[in-house]
Amino acid sequence: MKRKLSLILSLVLVLTLVMTGCGKSEEPKPANGGDEKTEESAGDANNPAKGRDGAEDTLVIGTHETKGEFLPGYYSETYDGYVVDLVFDGLITNDKEGNPIPLAAKDWEVSDDHLTYTFNLRDDIKFSDGEPLTAEDVEFTYTFICDPNYDGPRTSAVADLEGYEEYNKGDAEKVSGIEVIDDHTIAFKFTKALSTNIWNFGHGIMPKHVYEFEKGDIDAIKAKMTEPMGSGPFIFEKYEPKQYVEFKANEDYFLGSPKFSKLILKFTNVETQFSELEKGTVDIQLSVAAKGENKEILDGMDFVNIVEYPENSYGYIGFNMRDPRLADKKVRQALTYGFNRDQFAEVYYQGFAQTCNVPISQVSWAYTDEINEYKYDPDKAMKLLDEAGWKVGKDGIREKDGKKLEFVWSTHTDSKYVETMIPMLKSDWEKIGVKVEADIMEFAALSEKVYEKQEFDLYNMAWSLDVDPDAYEIFHSSQDQKGGYNSVGFKNEENDKLLEQGREEFDQEKRAEIYKKWGQVMNEELPYMFLTQANRWDVANKRVKNFETSPFQDIQDRDVILNIELE
Repeated sequence: MKRKLSLILSLVLVLTLVMTGCGKSEEPKPANGGDEKTEESAGDANNPAKGRDGAEDTLVIGTHETKGEFLPGYYSETYDGYVVDLVFDGLITNDKEGNPIPLAAKDWEVSDDHLTYTFNLRDDIKFSDGEPLTAEDVEFTYTFICDPNYDGPRTSAVADLEGYEEYNKGDAEKVSGIEVIDDHTIAFKFTKALSTNIWNFGHGIMPKHVYEFEKGDIDAIKAKMTEPMGSGPFIFEKYEPKQYVEFKANEDYFLGSPKFSKLILKFTNVETQFSELEKGTVDIQLSVAAKGENKEILDGMDFVNIVEYPENSYGYIGFNMRDPRLADKKVRQALTYGFNRDQFAEVYYQGFAQTCNVPISQVSWAYTDEINEYKYDPDKAMKLLDEAGWKVGKDGIREKDGKKLEFVWSTHTDSKYVETMIPMLKSDWEKIGVKVEADIMEFAALSEKVYEKQEFDLYNMAWSLDVDPDAYEIFHSSQDQKGGYNSVGFKNEENDKLLEQGREEFDQEKRAEIYKKWGQVMNEELPYMFLTQANRWDVANKRVKNFETSPFQDIQDRDVILNIELE
């Protein structure tokens, strides 16, 4: 299920190109799947992964380090989302085209007024301890997110439920909009008819008998953050921070047991991923940066395939609009005109990416290209800064009212993307009278700085996007709160109005028109400097068969992980 704006935060573009907002990535490729090299070679005979101890029944996947947020209501990054989605099942998921389909639910009905969703659950699902999954577990999962002391990023999934306010802020013992009809039937009643409501039901269902807590005692459930237990295709076994997460196959999984008995998510980075592939110590490396120099390295390994497809994500630099200097639209536009993003994309990706100008992916039905491309134009940038009253000082840095246009750019380690950008951005902005210094830290520390503390001038990340183009959680003014995704403090009436209209409309063609207008507003206002949308490369050892990720289905999706076979 892709309902994880998973920055969740995904770094998918930035860390290994690469995380996760609202624009998607690649364009020239089809949105319905990846191109996989299938030719066999003599290299298979010397495939290092085949000689690895235990390789015959163990799949090792290389991915970025997790934060250890392994509960459905709390994970904020794509990488923790992999763990959550492997261990837990939601009521729904999505198919390869991005349409909602049943998972733990066998089907659902929507009332004529679009306010009530009634789910009929499968009766053959068990948690990994053998207890059956019932409607009470579903009720518990969503009530947990309604808790008065809940401090995770999923509030928007429940905030419009009938009875949310009474439970969250009052003395109600239950959420009236969640009704358990019988063991395998549950209904949710919303106060607003929104086309996006269906996507609130992809959150993993948590067993009540394992996670139950007294209302308000949210720390009791957070104490089990690194002990996930659900009904998914894999059973959590072990977590070694900074090293790996280990799972075993759920042999009783209701959709059929995985075709291998052990799964390891091994934490890799841009410095180690190629050596891990070459040694055969990982079978699949997710999100290898799509760039020319990496293609040369991979072409030298005749025992791997590249699965390539347009990434449903985009990279960006966020402007803290609480800072009076950055609250001025002309300054944000000048900074965007003043950075040669096309040159950066060419230098880093070498033809495998392009610049991004809206927070909507080109694989989305909502994408529009009727926008300003902000081609590199330092003269225009300087003119805008002049108009905004920022004059060049004696030291070459622009100043106004005793303040200077000098910024600290908060960014993260383990990223060639960042290493490439730093000198280019500093040089380009220096030409227009703007100084920037990079403050480099671990990604977990950056996430805390940006989302929990909101203490930054500029920062860069990437968004791994939802199937639906709705970006309410990222850009609506109501989400400007600590812990929320509107970390830049963007507040704009037209933005809010269009985001609300996009959710309230059920006709997709009309929604597309709304999001076209919204994209144009975002292109004008620039709460982010949109950077790049690139192709995604997932690299798999040739001993891994039937592996096919795509823009709307990642490694943890059931159509992907349950089809993989090892030889």
